Amino acid sequence: MKRGNSKLGEDFMRSTNIKGPIGTIHIIEASPPVTAAESQALPVVFLHGMTVSANIWDAQLAHVARTRRAIALDMRGHGDSAPPEDGNYAPASCAADVFAVLDGLGLDRVAIVGHSFGACIALATAAAAPHRIAQLILADPPGDFTKVSAEVHEARIVPYQRVLETEDWRAAVETSFNEALTGSRAHTRDRILAWLAATPRDCLCGMYRGMFAFEAVDALDRYLAAPGTRAHAIIAPSNTFPFSLHILRPTLTTTTLPDTGHWLMLDAPEAFARELDICLEGV
Repeated sequence: MKRGNSKLGEDFMRSTNIKGPIGTIHIIEASPPVTAAESQALPVVFLHGMTVSANIWDAQLAHVARTRRAIALDMRGHGDSAPPEDGNYAPASCAADVFAVLDGLGLDRVAIVGHSFGACIALATAAAAPHRIAQLILADPPGDFTKVSAEVHEARIVPYQRVLETEDWRAAVETSFNEALTGSRAHTRDRILAWLAATPRDCLCGMYRGMFAFEAVDALDRYLAAPGTRAHAIIAPSNTFPFSLHILRPTLTTTTLPDTGHWLMLDAPEAFARELDICLEGV
């Protein structure tokens, strides 16, 4: 395990490399102004979505670290974490990276926050080991594409998958991202599109393949069937698709943040922080 220090804004963060199943996993840690022994609150692990890095959680790391330990991962193929040589970005495989971090840091039980594709990874992690995830927080999760109708699958999903295998793949992805940026603030749009422009094809296509095949509802059901588990979704106003998790499973409690796009933690960091505090109360 390699440790270093970095200064992000006004908050002191530790940069750490941990050995994972496919190579280096880079994380950022932030700790409260008390020792681990003095703090009774469980740590929080943040998982980002497509194209970005752990730094997207800077504001949330600083907020949570006032009272408990906070960790954000560069997911495989992002930031300073190693990419998979076989192109495997399936949520279950990415969950193995999360467990490597938990084990490397000696964390038996945590709360986990996943955004977008990171919500799929969070679900896969929670379903695989419910006893280790005390609270599951899904930030604008993408829903369950395995539950779309056959008509929608043939009309929307299959053509999109096909274009990802052509030279027009980037234009198609940019169109998709611009749709997701509806309602976003200008600074969010600029930052996300810059990250997207720097993301290689194999990474994007691998994540899309993993997302389209991921049985998110099944993962949520398996997690919540275990004793002592809790889940909540913080969503953007546009997350009202027939395959959205909270529509497929109305028992999943949700909070909608107004005037936000898909990257709601960037659009409304203070409101997002308030929702985190509510979700983490008693954890």
